[in-house]
Amino acid sequence: MRTQIVFTNRRCNQHCAFCTERRAKDDLAAIAPAAVRAAIERAVQSGAEELVLTGGEPTLRGDLPALIAHAARPGVRVVLETNATLLDDVAAARLRDAGLHRARVQLSGWGAALDAVTADAGGFERTLRGLRALVAAGLELEVEAVVTRSTRALLIEMPTHLVEALPGARWHGLRIVVPVESPRSDELLSYAEAVPTVLALERAARRAGLPIKLSPRLAPPPCVFPVGARVDRLFALTAGGKDALGHVRIPACVRCSVADRCPGVPAANVARFGEPNAEPPADDRARRRLSLVADVRSQIERELVQANRFRAEDGRTVGESIIRVVFACNQDCSFCFVSTHLPGVDDARLMIEIERAGARGEKIVLSGGEPTLHPRLAQLVAASRAASPHPVQLQTNAMRFADRAYTQQLIDAGLTEAFVSLHGATAAVSDEVTRAPGTFVRTVDGIDSLVEHGVGVVLNFVVCATNLAELRAFVALVASRWPGVGVNFSFVAPSADVVPQTTQLVPRYATVMPLLHAAIGDAEAAGLPVRGLESMCGVPLCLVPSRYRGLDFAEVLAGEDRGEFVHVAACAACSLASRCFGVRRGYLALYGDAELSPVSGSAP
Repeated sequence: MRTQIVFTNRRCNQHCAFCTERRAKDDLAAIAPAAVRAAIERAVQSGAEELVLTGGEPTLRGDLPALIAHAARPGVRVVLETNATLLDDVAAARLRDAGLHRARVQLSGWGAALDAVTADAGGFERTLRGLRALVAAGLELEVEAVVTRSTRALLIEMPTHLVEALPGARWHGLRIVVPVESPRSDELLSYAEAVPTVLALERAARRAGLPIKLSPRLAPPPCVFPVGARVDRLFALTAGGKDALGHVRIPACVRCSVADRCPGVPAANVARFGEPNAEPPADDRARRRLSLVADVRSQIERELVQANRFRAEDGRTVGESIIRVVFACNQDCSFCFVSTHLPGVDDARLMIEIERAGARGEKIVLSGGEPTLHPRLAQLVAASRAASPHPVQLQTNAMRFADRAYTQQLIDAGLTEAFVSLHGATAAVSDEVTRAPGTFVRTVDGIDSLVEHGVGVVLNFVVCATNLAELRAFVALVASRWPGVGVNFSFVAPSADVVPQTTQLVPRYATVMPLLHAAIGDAEAAGLPVRGLESMCGVPLCLVPSRYRGLDFAEVLAGEDRGEFVHVAACAACSLASRCFGVRRGYLALYGDAELSPVSGSAP
């Protein structure tokens, strides 16, 4: 999520010992209403999806509701950072009515002892009153806590107290800050001192059912936490995060699996306390767990339902909703773009999404992770069949379908189509790709069962550096064992943050295409339907066999590429440009665009 910060003023009615933002006086020109509105407009025009109004203390401004109203617009979430001491029910309702989405309240401990930290007698009770007013207004609530020498003893029990004191709160969660600069240097903690407090807070928040995250700007890096600590709950690392200012790399960064999204260690921390003891995460599972757009809830919302399109039997292009009924998977493909460590959502939410897709007249595809891990999949299939006029499809690795009784159960519920992942022609290669030894034979048995029961099966082969040599052998296996079954060729997609963008995983088009063209020819000769060439998971249309370019590919709609693709210079003269997604940004970063060339002639 693109976040931009706008300062409304710098004065504050508290004087926290650790604060670096408070000023005794404001620059009147900088805080003039027109100047702040202009800063808001610049932030929105830069593509901000989340706009944070901060200070000082913004509620000192009488025109704060007007500034919020100026910032609030479709596609932009407005967040207010405040100590909440000046808020009552009326003021909180005014902020809500102006368009405020979330209040981020500064509270770095529980109890009256916090007043000595903020230099504000009675400040804790006034903040608590303000929090209750925000809850009464129905606003989403986040509490930001700063871990310093004077606050760490006041923080440990705060998650429990917050939940008990604010029944009915719409919690965004608890946000933890570990500062590296302060007007009083004795307030700062080394990471060795701060990490135990952070972990204790995480445990307390988990017990209280309160989401918790470290600030993306001021947080210890994952490598300074003890090995085995579940720090993935605390972090939301995204590609591009490595470029944060004021950070340095230490020797341990060289072997870190999240070096492409972690900025390293704050230079100020190293200067004050020396290089920290660090044990960086080194495996792909850790990298996946640490990669989130913002927090677990936001990541679930991002991935739960994926909009797509498909070609119906009557030739119409129809909307499709891919609904992830679980995120977990019993395989571990390195190219999977699903965050398989996420918790699943409850059945009630899944039913809502199924009904919404059906009301839109869309095809419903139940996916994951691995959807057969959902214990009530048959009920979800039945609900999908009842909601949609189109066949119900399952995206699966098919291992569970080796159980013939289970296959029949899902067919009885309404399953008619299965899109099955099979990424090799031999157990050795397939199991290497899925990183799940012994699963190839179970998938093959499951496919046997689906075909025997008359389910319409399409087998999806994701081409990557590990399996590309088995492309033709894959087609031969399908033709001999499941004659007439469709084959779908996908190209490994360096798209989502969780997919490694490396040459060890992603091969060049120039290496793949001769093998892929030969495999397509083999499939055609064997009478196997070929799919996937024109999809987001295919390849640029200038690379597919020329006989496929005349197909009636649908126009790519604005925004359908989700910002993952680029039309390069060669695309400008291509007759298929409007029907082609182009090339993924991740591929361009690895190999450039020299392999692409425009297709001449009129588009079909």
